[in-house]
Amino acid sequence: MSTSTCYSPLAASLRFSVISLSVFSAMNAAAAEQLTGTQTEKDMEVIEVRGIRSSMAENLAVKRLSSSVVDAITAEDIGKFPDKNVADSLARVPGVVIEREGGEGSTVSIRGLSSDLTYTQLNGNFIASSPGEPSRSFDYALLPSAMIASVEVFKSPEARLDEGGVGGTVLMHSRKPLDMDANSGVFNVESTYADVTEDYEPQFTGLYSWKNDSDSFGFLLGYTRQERTNRTLSGGTDANVWRYTGQQAVDINGNEVDNSNDWGAVTDANGQRYENMWFPQVVRSSVVNEKREREGVQFSTQWRPTNRIELGFNYFGFSLKQQRSDSVVDMPEWALNPDFLTGITLDESGTIVNGMDYSAMASGVEKDMQLPWLRGSYVDEESTSDTFDFNLSYEGDNFTARFVVGKTKAKGGPKESWQAAYKSSNAGEGQSNIENASQSAAWSISDDRISMLIDPNTLNNLLAGVGGGRDAGSSNSSFVRSTLEEKYYQGDVDFYVDWGILTTIRTGAKYRDASLHRETGNNFFLDPSFDIAAGEASSGGITQFDSYQWNNGMPQAQDVFNVEGESNIAGGFNINLMPTINWHKYRDYIYSNYVPYTRIEDNFVYDIAEQISAFYLQGDFEYSDIRGNFGVRVVQTKTRSASTDLYTFLLDETDDETGDQITGDDRLVEQYQLITQQTTDTHVLPSLNIAWDASDDVVIRGALAKVMSRPDYGDLGSQQRITYVSDEWADDRAAFNEQPGFSGSGGNKNLKAFESVQADLSLEYYYAPGSALGVALFHKQVDNFIVPLVIDSQREFAGQAGLVDAGTISISPYSTVGNGTDAVSKGVEVFIQHAFDNGFGIYANYTYNNTNQADVTVAGEKLAESSLIGSAEYQYNTSVYYEGDSFNIRASYNKRGETVLGINSGLNVYQDPYQQVDVNAAYNVTDNLSFTAAVINLTQSESVTRLGKDTDARLLNTSYSGRRYYAGINYSF
Repeated sequence: MSTSTCYSPLAASLRFSVISLSVFSAMNAAAAEQLTGTQTEKDMEVIEVRGIRSSMAENLAVKRLSSSVVDAITAEDIGKFPDKNVADSLARVPGVVIEREGGEGSTVSIRGLSSDLTYTQLNGNFIASSPGEPSRSFDYALLPSAMIASVEVFKSPEARLDEGGVGGTVLMHSRKPLDMDANSGVFNVESTYADVTEDYEPQFTGLYSWKNDSDSFGFLLGYTRQERTNRTLSGGTDANVWRYTGQQAVDINGNEVDNSNDWGAVTDANGQRYENMWFPQVVRSSVVNEKREREGVQFSTQWRPTNRIELGFNYFGFSLKQQRSDSVVDMPEWALNPDFLTGITLDESGTIVNGMDYSAMASGVEKDMQLPWLRGSYVDEESTSDTFDFNLSYEGDNFTARFVVGKTKAKGGPKESWQAAYKSSNAGEGQSNIENASQSAAWSISDDRISMLIDPNTLNNLLAGVGGGRDAGSSNSSFVRSTLEEKYYQGDVDFYVDWGILTTIRTGAKYRDASLHRETGNNFFLDPSFDIAAGEASSGGITQFDSYQWNNGMPQAQDVFNVEGESNIAGGFNINLMPTINWHKYRDYIYSNYVPYTRIEDNFVYDIAEQISAFYLQGDFEYSDIRGNFGVRVVQTKTRSASTDLYTFLLDETDDETGDQITGDDRLVEQYQLITQQTTDTHVLPSLNIAWDASDDVVIRGALAKVMSRPDYGDLGSQQRITYVSDEWADDRAAFNEQPGFSGSGGNKNLKAFESVQADLSLEYYYAPGSALGVALFHKQVDNFIVPLVIDSQREFAGQAGLVDAGTISISPYSTVGNGTDAVSKGVEVFIQHAFDNGFGIYANYTYNNTNQADVTVAGEKLAESSLIGSAEYQYNTSVYYEGDSFNIRASYNKRGETVLGINSGLNVYQDPYQQVDVNAAYNVTDNLSFTAAVINLTQSESVTRLGKDTDARLLNTSYSGRRYYAGINYSF
């Protein structure tokens, strides 16, 4: 094919059906032309072989011919086990690490950066997938492997690609009917079993494709259904907060730490005083049970009325129903009361508390110990995601034009949402004598494990009505629902030219109109005799103080706790007893005795609107053995964010004269303040990609670009909640060490978009068919990366009559997010892929990522230093496989190094290195029928996070989601 001949992507995809159309989208015309020549014969001869080796060889062919730094995974590879979805397949791409939820890949991170910096698209466009807590990230668990034809991972951008991926961009391409044989498809039936649930659960995926004899019209239908029970066992500390007993916090090496969570000295019942040491605010053990039902539908059609015109329509619909309960046992900060604190143990440094013991009789008289604190939550929710697009392409003599219009929308949230809490004493239950369900308790942290020892009579006492005080203040039924919607319009034109070294000129424009609405509501349950009309007409309307929990309506502990506790739970924590709330009994009791009333909090809003306009111009070039592309993308983002700040003033809990509880406006005052902000940002994003075929076997690449990512919705628009505790309230709760003053949390509307200037240089050696090795260097200069913070915030306050004067107030602690500047992420990436003639093969890659400590600011003020959030120092993936005529087996080992997660209590939060082994096998009965089996997390790995790098003693959380087994039948036709 000469350069003067028209290049036809449609014709190319038909001639080389083994390579998907999306692969050609990653290549320029000259590179595609090379596919017919001798240069790629060693790649193409292996591609024609079915199986693991063929799909890996195809990736090498795409990687080799592309001008950009890109990896590709095709349907053959995606379908290999244990790839339960696309994320699992991507885990084998160099520099890619996935996060799993319930044993399945859910998010993708590239080159050690946070998954929030990976921009994922389906057929070139954003797909809304997280309605409960809206996110720009994509939930890969939504898409089964059978629906996807190919995936491209761009580590260096091109001007034609949508902006948004500082870490990288993942382009998923769905299957199309004209690329498949008529009356072809796949059916997969599978069962899964997890060691933490001991349940066997089914999954079904089906796909059918048809086209006419002239290959001018076709349609495709896909359906998937999955039932899954997930269970996570975890132990840790509440809100990742560690406090310091002293005026100036220091780490174990004596270095000062800006910890706003300082605490007075702690004294036990023996008069022993403990000062200048760290201790966790709350120690916790929890079990999360989640029951999911997921359904997905795909419908695609293509029509080619002429050889030049193609029209298409795609629809993807997903629904997720889930019921989730969380059972929690807490040892909270009020356990520091000296009346029942009998002793403290310290780590080797003598500065970190790693154990506490309690006794209700420590002072010789039974005291109101109130611990352990027994809590739980229950959520029943349903979410949907619907995406459709219409597309039109026209192929002229020397150009191709494409037009797309589409819409994606996700909505949903809880139908029911409950929280309830019980104390282990009868405090507040109106009894004259104090009764504790637990006479003793203890906790300790050792070997990254939370251990709890509770009086073994606790559960029997609760069931007998001893202790078990109802905690109304921690019981409610509020909920959050949201709707995320985006409409998009795009037009692109590729001109095939012969202008010296230029072979193709690409240009296009795209407009995106996105909106997010997040609403908060409360379900109040009222006495049947309650006058609803009068309540609505009152000054404050119907509030929580009219609801069941504040009017002695909560069920007694003995009526709703499960008879059997759990003991010696492996993974996350050890506990000798774990009483749990029976939510069916709890809900039946409430619904049988009270009338539900729902109030949407119209004065507590969270809305974000974005209008994004983009234009690009890109040139593809070729000269001798050199090829590449250069261009620029100009993007303007108009953002309007509106949210309501909520100030809650806690006044007085009990009447000093009568001792009765105070409710309503005499107890608290709420003040709302609507904050609206509009911003317009324009980014000019140039890019250059170049590849040099230094020999028949060696390719050298270079890339230079500027990229950007927008702040996540929650970081940008989340409401600020500020709580003021009066002296009277603090006095009433002296036993809980309640501190007077302001505290709070919220988003940051002044966040700027991530920006990064990045460079890549790589060398690849293709030394045999289906085999290669390579090394790549990368450097990213990142500004405006977002860091979670727990800080001491100073701000101007308009005042609250009779409570707080106008002026500067201190909010401590305050949880928010800030921008980091001048961060550097640089490193090296190496890979090797080798296929032996006897059916064995190996694939391995390693990425080393070095990031600096960069400044973090809020409102222009430097508050801390942090590495890039979500960045890991290293990561590597290794797969060893055997592929025979009828039997395949593969073992995969993945490890990610220590990861930075944020700043808390003046120190960085780190996730420990995580490693996991997966094993899979398949037996091919015929060319079309196979039996499959897999084990995910064979090593029973746990996730561990901790606070500070000076010691491992400040454990934050350890959790275990189980080892999962799969067995199934796959039939293709």
